[in-house]
Amino acid sequence: MDRLVFAAVADDDTGASDLAGMLAEQGLSTLLVIDLPPAEQLIEWGRGYTAIVMAEGTRNLPPRVAHERTRDAIRLLQRLRPRVFAIKYCSTFDSTNEGNIGPSIDAALDELNEPFTIALPALPVNGRATYMGYHFVHRQLLSDSPLSHHPLTPMTNANLVDLLGRQTRRPVGLVPYAVVEAGAEQIKDEFDRLRREGIAIAIVDCLNEQHLEAVCQAAADLRLITGSSAFGMRLPAIWRERGWLPTETEAAFTLAGSSRDQGCLLVAGSCSVATREQNEWLASQGALVIRIDPRELLTDAVDRASLIAPAQRELAAGRPCLLTTSAAPEEVREVQAWAATRGLTVARLGEAIAYALADVAREVMEATSASGVIAAGGETSGALCRRLELGALHVGRNIEPGVPLCFSVGRRRLPVVLKSGNFGGRDFYGKALRAIECGASG
Repeated sequence: MDRLVFAAVADDDTGASDLAGMLAEQGLSTLLVIDLPPAEQLIEWGRGYTAIVMAEGTRNLPPRVAHERTRDAIRLLQRLRPRVFAIKYCSTFDSTNEGNIGPSIDAALDELNEPFTIALPALPVNGRATYMGYHFVHRQLLSDSPLSHHPLTPMTNANLVDLLGRQTRRPVGLVPYAVVEAGAEQIKDEFDRLRREGIAIAIVDCLNEQHLEAVCQAAADLRLITGSSAFGMRLPAIWRERGWLPTETEAAFTLAGSSRDQGCLLVAGSCSVATREQNEWLASQGALVIRIDPRELLTDAVDRASLIAPAQRELAAGRPCLLTTSAAPEEVREVQAWAATRGLTVARLGEAIAYALADVAREVMEATSASGVIAAGGETSGALCRRLELGALHVGRNIEPGVPLCFSVGRRRLPVVLKSGNFGGRDFYGKALRAIECGASG
């Protein structure tokens, strides 16, 4: 029972937080690790945990680099001998035509010497479903949803069998709706049939919670699984039945070093509809929102002191403050066109903005403390975690599905919330601020 049960490699920090939150919600003691620490550090951090999720930031990397980083992460995690491995990617299958999802799955199959795995991107609780291999977001085809306008990974192909087939050297198949509807035993039989036919990766249809339960029952004996955070909602009960987990839930985590009297710093780089609405909600509550033009940020045309000083005053007064580069689609296109004249690809531009915004946040926090940090957007969260040297996060319960309250165990020990751009209701920041207040007060 003291053996590590589950280890996952996620393609960004918010995706890692999403999965880790689902596991913590089911009572698993869960650690989120940022990047590849030395093996000795991972062993030290990982003592007493039953699940570890490693955030590798591979989503926007070239396929070869994504393959290498995933391979290295799997090698490191193998030292802890987990019973189950997972490759975690977004429930909207965010990726380019070349990868990173296919190369990451290839790396895991190669390293673990496994002939077969499944791909389950569906997450019914958040409106993500797959039918006959086509993916839907809140009943819209992926290619018709707002994700088709994502500034870094525009999702214009809803046929996941076709899309994944373009990213991997392995044959891709489908476990269709009729089989999933028939239940776990039929799904397992279909896995066996596809494996005999030479299929190495099977996209699995899933429309609802009943389907998810059946798929998890069928996949419980696979050494490697891939997909969304949905596995974290159903597999723990199966592991507990098998005696892999303790029957009691984890003990509360004691946080030391957070500043309860300070305000919370929010940092939003996501340009999703959800995040922009959340930014507007926070402003409507009277919080200071500092909007930064990415072009000025990247060319140092902005007076950084004019950004940092007001933010520090708000935090010192115990009030929240939001730093944001979020913009509407037409503004995003303008910035991308501007960047193209300077030789920046869309991916490089996104990374540059995220790290420049994180640098501002770091400067804010160098001179004052904060009660916690909330980050909106995968790239933003990744840059912020690294600039603040958070190292690893103890994962608490979900604030909303896929967004848990975490606690840093790295250089700065404070509550942290990492939110995927598309997650959360309009008033999510309010819920997160209350969760941080409760967490910091014990």
